[in-house]
Amino acid sequence: MDGRINPAPENEYPIRTAEVGCISIIDISLSSILQLGDHAEATPVLRGLALQRETLRGKGDVYFEAYDIFDRPLPVLRDPVAEAGLDVSIGRYNHSPRICVGGIRIIAVSASSIIQAGNGMRHTAESRIKHIRQYRRPLPYPGIADDGPAGDSPGKSKEAPGP
Repeated sequence: MDGRINPAPENEYPIRTAEVGCISIIDISLSSILQLGDHAEATPVLRGLALQRETLRGKGDVYFEAYDIFDRPLPVLRDPVAEAGLDVSIGRYNHSPRICVGGIRIIAVSASSIIQAGNGMRHTAESRIKHIRQYRRPLPYPGIADDGPAGDSPGKSKEAPGP
């Protein structure tokens, strides 16, 4: 006995090979990761401005610094078990030297996403997108927002001129 409470079986494989039979991805973009195999850490980050304008004239430039969403700190994830000082123990036995995946079919991957066939230790993905829509204001309907032509109020009829 080597002093461990639960010794690993003789057929345990600490390092495994990822095998993917077929993979089909139509689109992968915007700080996304396709990982076949193991990695220790992945931190994809996307910061984007989605600007949609009706016209391009006279609107000026848009800067990341103008929006506080890009400067806000990430929320803190609380772990009551760790905060209480308790240890968390995870036991894992790999009974096969391979991670076998038959086929993967994906339409689209976007905005700091991760697709992985293999082992990953730590993933921290962040995606912050500010959507801006700039359109001309519609003109008010005649007779609703103003008195109409020549100061007439809507809904009042003019009197016919006398003889």
